[in-house]
Amino acid sequence: MNHTVGGDEIRERASLYALGALSQHEARAFEEHLAEGCEACEDELRSFEGVTEALAFASTAVAPPAGAREKLLGQLAQNGSARKPARTSAVEGARQFLTVREDEGTWQQMFDGIQVKRLFVDRGRGTVTSLYKFEPGAQIPPHPHSGVEECYVLEGDLEANGEVLGSGDYTCAPAGSFHPTVRTQGGALALIIEQASRAMLGGALGA
Repeated sequence: MNHTVGGDEIRERASLYALGALSQHEARAFEEHLAEGCEACEDELRSFEGVTEALAFASTAVAPPAGAREKLLGQLAQNGSARKPARTSAVEGARQFLTVREDEGTWQQMFDGIQVKRLFVDRGRGTVTSLYKFEPGAQIPPHPHSGVEECYVLEGDLEANGEVLGSGDYTCAPAGSFHPTVRTQGGALALIIEQASRAMLGGALGA
């Protein structure tokens, strides 16, 4: 930037810089020009910076209409009550869920060496979720599946579908499938979700 241009253009660039209206390239060029020690541009910039600061505080405060604060607070309270669900105590909240501790529930003998603890019966889906505990060498005889059966092995080994499953393995038998003998060598603990019987659906949720 030089001073071959007229004073009006210098004042215009100084005012635009003070207002932050110059492009990044133009602002950098103006700053480099100031760094060269141009006193005329520095004086123009100071005068415009004073004007912009004064403009920032020139507007007068306008008082809100009477009752505006109360009306706003009332609307906020109404909106908040419509969006927030009613609070429940810790006890009431806990009743919405079912928790079965490791030492809770009842183990029932199903086959030799196999015990079952029923955890939950879902009447809507018609399923029952249970824990199956297999002693070493225990087995379930061949059986059909009227509905989907899901099995997740938690511990030990379980042979099903012609393959050996270990801890963390999952298998799913579709409705209408037939299971050959399910057995274990060293024992196992499995979580199984299966089609519930009519007796289960008509009984209590707990075991």
